[in-house]
Amino acid sequence: MKLKWLGKLLIITMVIILAACSSGKTNNGANTDPQPAASNSSDTAKEAENSKDPAPPADEKIDLKGRTIRIGQWWGMENYLSEEEKELQRKAEEKFNVKIEYVTVPFDEIQSRIITTSVAGQPFADIIMIPLEWSIPKMVSEGYIRNIDDLVDLNDPEWNNVMLTYGKYNGKQYSFTYNDNNGNGFYYNKTLIQKNGLEDPYELQEKGEWTWDKFLELAKAVTKDGVFGVSPYDGPITLTLPFIYSNNGFVTKDDKIAYDSPESLEAIQFVSDLYNVHKVVGGSFPEGTALFYPGYRWVAYDFNGGMADDWGYVFFPKGPKADKYVVPTTVNMWHLMNDVENPKEVMAVWMELYERNQEQGFDLVVRGEEENFRSQEGLNTLRKMLGNGTVLQFYSYDGFEDYFKEAIDNIMNGKGTPASELARIKPLTQAAIDVTLKK
Repeated sequence: MKLKWLGKLLIITMVIILAACSSGKTNNGANTDPQPAASNSSDTAKEAENSKDPAPPADEKIDLKGRTIRIGQWWGMENYLSEEEKELQRKAEEKFNVKIEYVTVPFDEIQSRIITTSVAGQPFADIIMIPLEWSIPKMVSEGYIRNIDDLVDLNDPEWNNVMLTYGKYNGKQYSFTYNDNNGNGFYYNKTLIQKNGLEDPYELQEKGEWTWDKFLELAKAVTKDGVFGVSPYDGPITLTLPFIYSNNGFVTKDDKIAYDSPESLEAIQFVSDLYNVHKVVGGSFPEGTALFYPGYRWVAYDFNGGMADDWGYVFFPKGPKADKYVVPTTVNMWHLMNDVENPKEVMAVWMELYERNQEQGFDLVVRGEEENFRSQEGLNTLRKMLGNGTVLQFYSYDGFEDYFKEAIDNIMNGKGTPASELARIKPLTQAAIDVTLKK
């Protein structure tokens, strides 16, 4: 089924209202490394170049004289526009005398297409959606992507916090989006909960009592007769990451290793115990032989159509070091190509294409998932998740993920302890950070 494909494509997912599906874990695509599209000798030089396009007066009418603005993405965006979005596009095209064209490129080809077409001086699109870990720091530092600080008012309250927190590099805003619409939590089998006479995780969540201890209690209670407490969707790392972040831990933070902090180590040990002590990991969630399953909001599409048992959706449980529920996520954002003509006007058009009011935008996301979620409770959980993402930044560093995943695999398979495995990979992962940041 396409569930595996969705999980691998972006571990967390993708982050747009306009796409009904995306990816849960990004694939870093081609590893080509040609000369940069623009000089990166200094930030001052870049800013001087950017300033050559003067901003039109605020009250000046923008007329792009029938120009086509190309929007690059990988899912055939034009096929997923809602009626509201189509109307916004129609109005924008009329207002600015412009035509919007969607350029669809296969996901695993986007990076190489950005590089090769930019080097040739003809970027294949003006605005491109890519995973944040591709753009920051690598593509930004190599000059393919332009900052938007001089093009828009970043004090506008309709910009979302996830964008403003994670979309900056060296103090400049490069990544942008209309809202954060990622949900990432535990799907759970309500039929198994009822069959075993257990407390419902949603009710525990609403009382603020949805904790690691409660999760373990429920997982152990159902682990019998070929049924297990929890099933990862793609190996141990997909189960480990939620517990690290739900305990106020990080894998990396501010370009520094954080997986060996007390909070992160406690989480990794907890997951190791799930595998090696309590032995509650296994089974198949769609087949009804696992109680919990970690997944982004779009995974609901698969379960709604192909799962016989009833199911619900909750946050990941709070760890001992956490005081709130956390939504660990990858994120996709829009980026303005460095060589785009009339960037101020292009951004003005982009800002007319989407519902930028945060609350209304979140409501649109939930309405779009009503046919996929089986209960209002699950939709309520999703609504609370929106706008509260914590971005998994470690994917940004070339090679880091491979070392970390290997260590987690070894720990969960009983081939090493958290302390020994993380100490083993620390110089390797630090080198990955340094190479990516060109230190």
